Amino acid sequence: MFLATLLAALSLASSAHAVEITWVGGGHASNPQWSPDGTWLAFEVNNNSDKVDLYVVRVQNGNPSAATKVVIPGSSSSFSATGSYAANPNWHPKGSVMFEAANSGGLTRIYFLSPGGSSPAEYINITQAPGNLAWPTVSPDGVNLAYTSSATGAGDIYLFSSATSKAALTTASGLPENSPRFSPDGKTLVFSRKSQLTEDLFTWTTGATVQSPLKGGSGDQTRPRYSGAHVVYFSNERGDDHWDIGVVPAVAGSSATVVAKDIRLPLRSQPQVTPDGTAAIWTSMAPNTDSIVYVSKFDGSATKQINTGYTAVGDASISTSGGRIFLSFTALPTTGSDWRQLHVVDITGQI
Repeated sequence: MFLATLLAALSLASSAHAVEITWVGGGHASNPQWSPDGTWLAFEVNNNSDKVDLYVVRVQNGNPSAATKVVIPGSSSSFSATGSYAANPNWHPKGSVMFEAANSGGLTRIYFLSPGGSSPAEYINITQAPGNLAWPTVSPDGVNLAYTSSATGAGDIYLFSSATSKAALTTASGLPENSPRFSPDGKTLVFSRKSQLTEDLFTWTTGATVQSPLKGGSGDQTRPRYSGAHVVYFSNERGDDHWDIGVVPAVAGSSATVVAKDIRLPLRSQPQVTPDGTAAIWTSMAPNTDSIVYVSKFDGSATKQINTGYTAVGDASISTSGGRIFLSFTALPTTGSDWRQLHVVDITGQI
């Protein structure tokens, strides 16, 4: 069995060649997020100090063009003394990338950019939504934007409607809340709430006056996202050094299933899933398997391996375009630079 698995992994590694995405300047690539049509990637470049940039790159048939840095109004490159912060990309269903950003010393606000088009612009003005804003996510119909805001204290979740140009408070618990994500029908949000000892998952449905607990327990349950009728999330219930991927039906009181253990936790993103919503995509912390991207079915029926041939692989994400399946991932180079690079490879027929 072990030999068969090894030979299968080696076969996958030799079937396609990953293409490296390049940009000017140093820094670690992280958090790559595919556009809805699979033709663009937005990703962060972070120097692990005080500088974070956002880039977008067009990918055609698996071939990336040169990456373009996103510069918000009034800022310069974040790789300078007068830098800015731009991160946490999340795509609008109609093709714009939403992200949080701040000029040096300023408030963090939410911006949007149409790749290949005009410069980024602020999505909600300071009168409509005061304070620092973060974790932007858009409803499937493109009408509502959910985000966290510092305006009311610890960090509450608001819902902004593009139809009414008004923002409404959805959660006011006195505790920090993060990472909201919409259900497939756009009527419910799932999010995490941080207490003194744990971080738990909650849901809120349009029109409700309370939030419903979804998943708690020891440790943290964090960065949830919907996948069909289920919620996928990261968990460290087994201890701070052990991050797993859990799946739970999006109904209060349901039992959760762990589909992957000891994963390499992404810096900022939610768990990644396959385009059909049936499997989690993850990488391992174990040194002897850190070149592999795993695809694990939620029902436990199968786990497939894609051997990238790189080191310390992370941030794996899959998209489809033109009938092909593409994998993006970050990794340390086998030789040379210490910066984590971003790669794209065609994996059609491998999952």
